[in-house]
Amino acid sequence: MGSSDIPPPDAPPWLILAHMSLLGCGAILWDAAYILMTRRALITKSYGMPLLPLALNVSWEIIYVFCVCEAVLETAGFSAWLLLDVGIVYTTLKFGRDDWRTSRGHDSWVGRHIALVLTGMVMVGCVVNYAFIQWWLEVPGRGHGVKTGKWWGGQEGFDTTELAFWSAAAIQVTISACSLKMLVDRGHSGGTSFSIW
Repeated sequence: MGSSDIPPPDAPPWLILAHMSLLGCGAILWDAAYILMTRRALITKSYGMPLLPLALNVSWEIIYVFCVCEAVLETAGFSAWLLLDVGIVYTTLKFGRDDWRTSRGHDSWVGRHIALVLTGMVMVGCVVNYAFIQWWLEVPGRGHGVKTGKWWGGQEGFDTTELAFWSAAAIQVTISACSLKMLVDRGHSGGTSFSIW
């Protein structure tokens, strides 16, 4: 995000390189986490990301690929995450019913209808994420700080980097909290591990 932004004249020359390097490292580490989570889920025959954060994550990536990303590199990065989500979704659908049965001691409705539940949650997540970006990008200047040099849709004053930060931060908190809850409920790390976390 923000690859079309123009830094202020007083910004040191190394700032953009540092910014892009950190974003690139973060993207590669998320790619690795998705791949390792899918691999671990296939080995342990369990899924690794709880349903709510998975739905929020997938919907976030869908909305950003189709509604926010403008640069080819941004679109490619979000598309790669979306493609890597296929493995996580697959293992969730394949092993979710059994996980819900064993962790709760009965064949729960969620476990029996996990594909329907996940699909519905992704759809709601898409609506919520879309509404948030529509609100954010409705008028220039939303967010914190000066928006000079921040561009989106050919207009200055739209900070898509901050937009992505706030929306992704909420999802990251949800992933962390729900992963801990899932670990306690199941009593095992299932499709993930401490090294992946």
